[in-house]
Amino acid sequence: MDRVAPHRATAAPLGFKRSDLALLAVIVLGEGALLLFGSGRADPLGSAWVALGALYLLVAFRAPELAWMGAAASVPFSGERVLLPGGAAIAMPSEPMIGLALLGWMAHAAAAGGFRARPSALHRPLAILAGIALLSVLQSSYRLVGLKALFVAAAYAAFGYLYFLSTPCTPARRERWVRLASVLAALFGFYGALRVLSLGIGLRAAYGAARPFFTEHGTYAALLALLIPIPLFEALERTGRARWAYASAALAAGLGIALSFTRAAWISVAIVLPLALVVWVLRRRSVRRLVLPAALGLALVLALTFLGASRRLASHAETIVQTENVSNLERVNRWMAAWEMSRDHPLIGVGYGAYPDAYPAYRRKAIVTELAYGHFGVHSEPLRLLAEMGWPGLAAGLGFVIAVMWVGLRTFQRAADPDAARLALALAAGLATYAVHALFNSYLGIDKVTAPFWLATGAIAALAASTARRRDGSP
Repeated sequence: MDRVAPHRATAAPLGFKRSDLALLAVIVLGEGALLLFGSGRADPLGSAWVALGALYLLVAFRAPELAWMGAAASVPFSGERVLLPGGAAIAMPSEPMIGLALLGWMAHAAAAGGFRARPSALHRPLAILAGIALLSVLQSSYRLVGLKALFVAAAYAAFGYLYFLSTPCTPARRERWVRLASVLAALFGFYGALRVLSLGIGLRAAYGAARPFFTEHGTYAALLALLIPIPLFEALERTGRARWAYASAALAAGLGIALSFTRAAWISVAIVLPLALVVWVLRRRSVRRLVLPAALGLALVLALTFLGASRRLASHAETIVQTENVSNLERVNRWMAAWEMSRDHPLIGVGYGAYPDAYPAYRRKAIVTELAYGHFGVHSEPLRLLAEMGWPGLAAGLGFVIAVMWVGLRTFQRAADPDAARLALALAAGLATYAVHALFNSYLGIDKVTAPFWLATGAIAALAASTARRRDGSP
């Protein structure tokens, strides 16, 4: 079992170290000054937020794991608020919580003598991708936009990837995170499905299925697709009430995905989950257990048929190949612009995070929809990488995704602990759903998808590192 070496320091009252108390005093004084500043501006609500932030920062300092779980749980509930100059928005409360969690964690690590991330096969491909992104920003005409996007991406990566790799990967900790992911999948799957049923089954209602928490259906379905493998694979190997609880969570998430009317999410789940189940069967050699996912699939089909949704879902699925569909046309429009950017800047792209700003200069007049003049992304992660970071960026991005999948599957095959192996496969499957979904949509940069993406990536790296330590006999 992984352990972090204890830091020896002079004892102080209430279990705090003296170095901890000094840092706590600085934090309290700083947050108190902010609170007084908010009160002086006759902004009681702002003052309340500052006070809560101060409390949360102290929690992050003394109990980073609790702060991390709180920030992760807040992501699906967050909403964009325009708080920064120039109309820039941040996700509230998730992004401030992530920032405070990182600040508290760094202070905690400094007080404990520093931290060190464990070795991982993902370090090099991630460093290469980050290096190309930085180079693209430095040569970009949209340098400020790129630096901001790169800073936000680095914060999310630190929140998920670096944190998990520098903290113990114990069975009790894995269980807490598995339960959190399953509860969120069940809660939002049921919530979104209930809203669609109450508003009337159809694309119009499904587009805002999970409002006010999700402004549109794409990020909602992408999050559920990332989460659904976790309760599904837990249900396969649990017994008794736990099996039925996890099975129910997977069914609720499946119902939410189906009624979200998100075609890319349907495709991703339809491709990835059967393949993941085949991988599980090849190792477990227990075809009999596939009765459960088959029963869940049948229950989902029967529920959709009973609710009268099957015909509408089939009709919407047919629009995938309709050339006159506005959504399809706008995707082609954005993809053509990305391709033109890559032709003009094949080696380094227009700059990381710069596609929306560069788009007007590359907008094609051959395809015009009511969305053609909107300020948003390319609707494809591979094409975003190609447009923003050139061919080297696309190669580095694909290499990183392949490395994550390889590490996850290798951990599933090698882990002696069946619980760790099962979680590694579930996390890899969840990330694979986004890899498929990302062919048609681009959501990295939105907290609803970015946070779980990096948390899953970091968890896979941590599970792999933990498995390697046990194999070589390290403590």
